[in-house]
Amino acid sequence: MTVTYDNKRNDITFCTMCFKLPQQGNLSSIKGENRKYEEFYLASLKTLCETFKQVALWCDKETAKYLEKAGLLEKVNVCVMDLQDLPHWNERETCRSIMSRMKKYVGYFLHHRSPDVWVDYLPLVWAKPAVIDWAAKNNKFKSDYFMWIDAGAFSSKYANSSVWNNWNGHIGAKPERVRMTIAVTLGKSRPHFVPRFLYDLYKFLFVKPIQPANAKNLAKQNIIDIAMTNADYDVPGGSFMVPKTKAHDFYDMFERTRKIMKKHDLVCVEQGVFQAMMKFDVDDMFELKYIKGYEGLYSAVADKNPDVLL
Repeated sequence: MTVTYDNKRNDITFCTMCFKLPQQGNLSSIKGENRKYEEFYLASLKTLCETFKQVALWCDKETAKYLEKAGLLEKVNVCVMDLQDLPHWNERETCRSIMSRMKKYVGYFLHHRSPDVWVDYLPLVWAKPAVIDWAAKNNKFKSDYFMWIDAGAFSSKYANSSVWNNWNGHIGAKPERVRMTIAVTLGKSRPHFVPRFLYDLYKFLFVKPIQPANAKNLAKQNIIDIAMTNADYDVPGGSFMVPKTKAHDFYDMFERTRKIMKKHDLVCVEQGVFQAMMKFDVDDMFELKYIKGYEGLYSAVADKNPDVLL
């Protein structure tokens, strides 16, 4: 399958990251044995840059050299750095300690794996909003919208999978808020997707309602219920589209939410932080597009109106 994109829509910058982790085996444990740096990520990134043209990228020197050799580096809005330069790299030991105390939790958090497996991965996924914010400030392509896309999205595994089903090469959406895909599931212990009405019924019967947070009631809410338990029911997808006017607010809200979680002795990947942001949502930040499974993941962000405005 060849994934194409209609570049007549030239007001979008596609944002991504690519770094070689020091312990690649840990990433394989999280994501699968086939996710090797050279074969999986570099090859996919090359196709991504060729397809979308307007790309903003944070990467290490090895990745930059690969793109330079392919004749693509000068076409990309790139920030080259070491892993140690990532904004949250110096929090790794604190996070390791927190994760060691929260092993009983699952979902977005540990998936029954050792904290050592996650400790280098967290700074990468936490940097996604920072990449969006940086791309909006260093707006090489004068874009109005910034869309996150994973560097591995064009690997042979995904290019031939349901991730790109229903994609027609076009993006129609011009969101006023952060447009994010949401997949519906009955929880990580039963990871199959269900019709929306069954999901709504399940939440009505079994999941405690959580009100949007404000300064007055935040202290009374159970952060585990907000960010961890409910993260098993609404799963933020791997792509999202941010208007330039919301890029810094999105980054700032992400950081504020992540720090609140840390104060409650909680650490999770970026999707769990997004989940908490949606529950807090005091800033009218999100519009959500519900999807069935991961079919049409990227077109679900792009096409038609959102199902829910928060």
